[in-house]
Amino acid sequence: MQSFLLMLWRGMRRRCPRRGSGGLFRHWFRMAPRCPGCGYRFAREDGFHFGGYVINFAVTEGVVGAAMFGYILAAAANPDTPLWPVFLGGALAAVLTPLLFYPFSRTIWAAIDLILAPLEPAEEAEAILAREERHR
Repeated sequence: MQSFLLMLWRGMRRRCPRRGSGGLFRHWFRMAPRCPGCGYRFAREDGFHFGGYVINFAVTEGVVGAAMFGYILAAAANPDTPLWPVFLGGALAAVLTPLLFYPFSRTIWAAIDLILAPLEPAEEAEAILAREERHR
């Protein structure tokens, strides 16, 4: 089994957690059902994509929270700090972060899922068959 950090690093770079292959996305929001390099099927069970949504949500909340914390620090230093910049920054962060981070959240979740539940022998055979069929 590959190391946890290597698989997670691959996921953070929008690559397949198994072999590091790229080209997993047909469009920014449309992930291929299988890795083009190794045949690994990303959605191994119903509801698989919800893990990526949770990761995306957590990152978005962290960015919005950082904007709020920045305002708290600024207001502590200067009580006359206006409130509108934090509202604008928070709104932009709440809209842009999930859009920009979406593909990364999907591949990070694929890595975490593969780390927690390694491929069964049947899934491994299915991936090999899918890879061979793709290369014909």
